[in-house]
Amino acid sequence: MFTTFAADPLHQEERATTATSPTNSSSQRRQAQHDHQTLVRLNSPTNASDGAPVIVRPRRNQVIRACEWCRLNRIKCDDKQPCHACQSRGVECSNTGKTGLRSLSTAIKEIERLEAQVKDLENELNDSRKNKPQGLLTPQDTPSPFMPPSSSPLNPMESHQGDQRQWQGIWTSAYPSRESFFFGPTSASYFIAALRSHITASLQSSHSDFQIEPSRARDFLVNPTIARIRSAEEVSTLPEDYEEDECILSRAREEGFLSLFWQSYHCTIPIITEVDFREHYESLWTPPAPSAGRKASPLVDIILALCMQYGMTFVPPNHGQQNSMAEFDSEDSTIAGRTFYRRCQGLLSTMLETPTIMTLQCQIFSSVYLRNASFVNLSDDNVALGIRTAHILGLNQKSRSHSSRAEKELHQRLWWVVYTMESNASMSTGRPSLVYMSQVSCALPADDHELALLSGPSFASSMKEITWLSYHVHHVRLILAARATHVAFGNRCAQVLNVSGQERFDGSAQNTEALAGFLVQNLETLRTWVRSIPDELKTERREGGKPYTTDRSPIQIDLEAPQWLQRQRLLLELTYHDFMMNLYRPFITFAKAPSTSIPLANGHNISCLNHAITITNIMLQILKSSDILSGWHEIYRVQWNAVLSMVGFIFANPVCPPTPTARKTINGAIEVFDILRNNFAVAGSAANVTRNLAAKTDAFLNLFRTTSASAQQSPAASLPTTSMFQSFISDNSSGSSKSNLFHMNREGNPAVDHAGFPAGMSEDLPMDPFVGSDWPFQVTGGDNPETWSRLGGGE
Repeated sequence: MFTTFAADPLHQEERATTATSPTNSSSQRRQAQHDHQTLVRLNSPTNASDGAPVIVRPRRNQVIRACEWCRLNRIKCDDKQPCHACQSRGVECSNTGKTGLRSLSTAIKEIERLEAQVKDLENELNDSRKNKPQGLLTPQDTPSPFMPPSSSPLNPMESHQGDQRQWQGIWTSAYPSRESFFFGPTSASYFIAALRSHITASLQSSHSDFQIEPSRARDFLVNPTIARIRSAEEVSTLPEDYEEDECILSRAREEGFLSLFWQSYHCTIPIITEVDFREHYESLWTPPAPSAGRKASPLVDIILALCMQYGMTFVPPNHGQQNSMAEFDSEDSTIAGRTFYRRCQGLLSTMLETPTIMTLQCQIFSSVYLRNASFVNLSDDNVALGIRTAHILGLNQKSRSHSSRAEKELHQRLWWVVYTMESNASMSTGRPSLVYMSQVSCALPADDHELALLSGPSFASSMKEITWLSYHVHHVRLILAARATHVAFGNRCAQVLNVSGQERFDGSAQNTEALAGFLVQNLETLRTWVRSIPDELKTERREGGKPYTTDRSPIQIDLEAPQWLQRQRLLLELTYHDFMMNLYRPFITFAKAPSTSIPLANGHNISCLNHAITITNIMLQILKSSDILSGWHEIYRVQWNAVLSMVGFIFANPVCPPTPTARKTINGAIEVFDILRNNFAVAGSAANVTRNLAAKTDAFLNLFRTTSASAQQSPAASLPTTSMFQSFISDNSSGSSKSNLFHMNREGNPAVDHAGFPAGMSEDLPMDPFVGSDWPFQVTGGDNPETWSRLGGGE
């Protein structure tokens, strides 16, 4: 009546396995139950009574998840690694066993571990944001245009990365204006203000006892055409109209002045085509009769003004009091041609709403004329107008379709000329730039022989490597390299000041040395530029010297080269030394000597002086032995800038091996100004101011010598020593050897570790601490063509 079922050992084993294995799924349990029912049915007596043999089907091995290949092809898979199906077919099996079998508890633990890791990363990010300098935004912090509007009010300073702590400039008043003008910390005006304060404190004199800036035309004129009578209030009462007869010259006289243009400004500012200009000039003399004069043209007028300004420098002054000629008069060459300048501005004002290429050409030449006349702010205003005109004409973009290659290259040269003028103005005054290189796609101009022949047939040359356009190309690259270094140094100064909370970096030895090391790294761009200059564009040296160095070797004048090429060579090298001097000069400071050694910053002091001495030596030799630079107004500014560096070095480093050489070279600078004073009055004023500064340096050195003699017990404590000399005597008094004195150990000096060194540069500075920072520079090697494409060239 009752059926007795025997326990199946296979089923018992399977149940035990199912109970102990936590990884079996519900499908496996259903399959096991089905197998159990099948076995019970096969072993039942009903089936046994049929007399048929009982067949027990073997249990199939189960896998949790088939491999990818087996699953796609819907075939059986196993738990081998790799599976049998993939191995027999020679395909790659996804069942590698790397992931392994995981239980629910293991998965939960993995999730918890990942959540903890995410939380740790969020904490690290919050900590880094708290320690980040205030005002500096990372790409993650930059607001996205797709972000939803915030409930808090918009902060323009935060949104546009404003209100950062910058190296603070100065506001200084300029006679006769009552307003204060801003100058950045890299400007000559900033350095003059610091030098004036130091001289006043050192010699216990007042500011009114001396002046550091020469008298210029702007001190007597509102602009080149309006005189300043007694006060700024009376300027508006002066007549601004002019007689048309003042601008009438015979055609022969005009052509005589215009002939000077092709050998002077045309080879340095190549923004017109000679053939086109001559055709335009000829068309101005068409009927009516020539007796009525030519038709008005703003381009011809401003070029005539420039040529008269340049040509009148060769006419000796009327009075013979050369020793005291430092006063400005209406016959000064700097404002010669002012009537043509004024007519150009009147005609130009009617073209501003619908500008043309001629509009931009006139704005560029007007800026040059005003800078020569010492109207710096007016000159910069014209450059700003030129930048906006170039933007309106789209010259900063890739060239559109042109009628000829010559026209395309002319437009490119126009853009890069106005760009270099704006960059030079912003760097020299320390004011913000008007151009963002990210918005410039204009390629660098070419300088091949075919193009040179099209643009200026008068400058056909036998030179193989260069043409008369090569100066412009390399000058643009020099400006790009100098500006890249200038901007990078300014940004690093802002970062250091934001971290330290200071307004000036010269108060901390660690910050000063860190910035000095950063500058060494970034000057490699300028050194790459030097290596790219063709030999035919360099002025050779005597006595085995090399150009573009500060070895003070005399110049070898190439008598066979045309004068325009000799002038290009000298102007390019003088511009390079001027930029290098300006980049090094921020490290000439008059602050109290730091307690730790700053050898890199001290080396920059020497380098600044070396470039100033090199400028003076070149100018003195060229002006005394040739007429290559005669009448060139820009060289006055470069020489005056060098005088400021030499005087500042002496007051900052009265006890230093190069100091006597600096004092001697100041006398050479006075001689340079005495030669230039025959050309324009501002040079005579500069000569008088330099003599006054030389007397101040002598008085300062005599005071230092007297104080040194009276301080017998503790000289270091009594003398007004500066950073370079103080670090020298303090380190030597501790018994350190000269080799250890300037050994830069990165582990022991965090400032140097932060600054870093150029690749391939030894960490051991030279044993002589007064050789300057140019010592790792070798004017050998090849050019890196990628440098200029990164800085703005290349299509």
